[in-house]
This record gives sequence, C-alpha cells and structure tokens, in this order.
Amino acid sequence: MISPNTLENEQKPKRSSDAVVNFQKDRSATSHPISFGLIKNTYEDAIEYTGVAKGTRGLVMLSAVLFFIFSIWLGQKMLFGILEGKLNSIFDYPLFLGPMICFAVGIFIGIKYVRFELFRPEDEPVIFDRKSRKVYRIFRETYAGWRGLFVTWPLRNAEYDWDLVDAEHQAALTTTGSTVNRIHGLIFLVRKSTSDSTIVDSFAIGNSMQMGEVTVPAVWEHIRRFMEEKGPHLAAGEVLQSFEPPKGFWQCMAATGPYGKNFLGWWKDYTLLMVMGVIFFPIVFPLMTFVGIFSWLSYKTAIPIKWSSEVLSAIGANGKK
Repeated sequence: MISPNTLENEQKPKRSSDAVVNFQKDRSATSHPISFGLIKNTYEDAIEYTGVAKGTRGLVMLSAVLFFIFSIWLGQKMLFGILEGKLNSIFDYPLFLGPMICFAVGIFIGIKYVRFELFRPEDEPVIFDRKSRKVYRIFRETYAGWRGLFVTWPLRNAEYDWDLVDAEHQAALTTTGSTVNRIHGLIFLVRKSTSDSTIVDSFAIGNSMQMGEVTVPAVWEHIRRFMEEKGPHLAAGEVLQSFEPPKGFWQCMAATGPYGKNFLGWWKDYTLLMVMGVIFFPIVFPLMTFVGIFSWLSYKTAIPIKWSSEVLSAIGANGKK
C-alpha cells in the first residue's frame, strides 16, 4: 500500500474553488440517500464502489477520434486558406501558427484519450471500511503534458484514514455556444495529516455524465450514514448491481445500442431518444457502432485488478454479504 503523500502526481490536488457545498460528516446532506447503483460488493463492515460506470467504455475513445478528425480537418482548411493567399514564405507569417496548433492539439487529444481507454484497469474501485475507518483505492495514475503520453501509467493502490478525507459537491460550467450546462461531481479530497490541511490526493465517486445537483448530495449521504451512523450497505429499495463485463464482441455491441433484445426496451423507456435516433439514423447508427467496437477493444485490453491480501483481511472479505 502507498500513503497519499507518496503519490507521484505531477501536481498535488488543491481544494476546488468551484465547490458548491463542502459536506460535513456530522450533518445530513439530504433526507433521501441513494447508492445510485454504484456499489459492486458489500462486506460485513465495508462497501465497494465501482469506478467505471456501466456503459461508458468506448465513449471516451469515440470522442477522442472525432476530436482528432475535426482538428486535422480544421487545421488543413486553415492551412490551405493561408496558402491560397500566395504568401512568399511561411516563416514570415505568424498565421501558420493557427494550423499548427490545430494539428498539435488534435494529435495530443487523440493519442491521450485513445490510450486512456486501451489497457485500462477493468475497474478503479473504492472501498469504504467503517470498522477500521479506512478508505482503499485501486486506480491508474496518468500524467499530463506531451511527456505523459510516452511514460508508463502505473496501477496504484492507496489507503487513507477516513478522518482525513473530506467530500465536496463540485460543479463546472460548460457551454455549447448556445446553451450553458453545469456538470456535477462528488469529489473526495485527502488531507496530509490532522495538523496539515494540504490536499495530497483526490478521487471521485460516480461519473459526471450521471451525477446531478440532486444525486451528488444523495450519494454522499449514503456514504456518510454508512461510515458515521452504521447505516445500511445499500439504500432502501436498491439491490446490488452486477458489473460483469460483456462477453465477446457481440455482447459489447448489444450493450452500447438498441440492438436485438434492447430495441423494444429502449423504445419503451426512451421513446423520444429512439424517435430522434430513427430520424438521424445515418448519423446515430455509425456512432453507436463505433462505440461498440471501441468498447470491445477497451474490454479486450483491460488489465485485471485484485485487492491485496491485507485489504481483504481488513475488510473481512470472508464475511462478504
């Protein structure tokens, strides 16, 4: 196990200025706690959360490929536009900086996020253990910048004291040019010690594509009650989810779109989405197909993970509920 102050991050995490709420462990955040289908295992005095949301593998790779294609297209359009101006020398004009930036950003984003999906851990779970008041993590550490593209992204294990872990509801504004949206996240920040409030590590529970203004405090409240008030392992009315990966190529395809048996279920549950999908079929079908292919590649190259014997012994894995 490694302690948070030995993590090799290029830049230590800082407390966010975008925090909507700094949660308190002795104060209820909502009257309706939920586990939101994020718990993959329960033990006698511990709960294990998944770190990779179901149905999201392949989406990052698709976004990276589309961004790469768009950046290269935009760069070459700018470049040809400049060349058609019959400039005498490219070295005399800073206008060529624009296309070069497009090419560089497109290549960087394309390589980084395709690599993010390939040879990715099969999960990056977090265990909350109320008996020993510990938090355990398995995660892949990534590095920023061009240099980070060409170094190993190691698999890490971390252990924190629960009393040094603070939770925040963070939010960030995004815009499409015509609309403004707020992305919500449940972020945990780890302090160096009881006497030193320096933030040495951070991690999230849940995916920003799933979490919202109401769900973030509800998910936190379930964790808070479990750790502080001996609350239930699962929220009322919820059942333990299965996180078994798809078996083979065709199951990956079926899991990422309304194919086969999924068609009638999607049509019933997401009628408007399916209507839009039919209208824009020439666009939607190829995108869903690529997501399925990229999902299969991600699962095919996934790195198996395993908790250490020390962690399994500490959480009482033999007493798994």
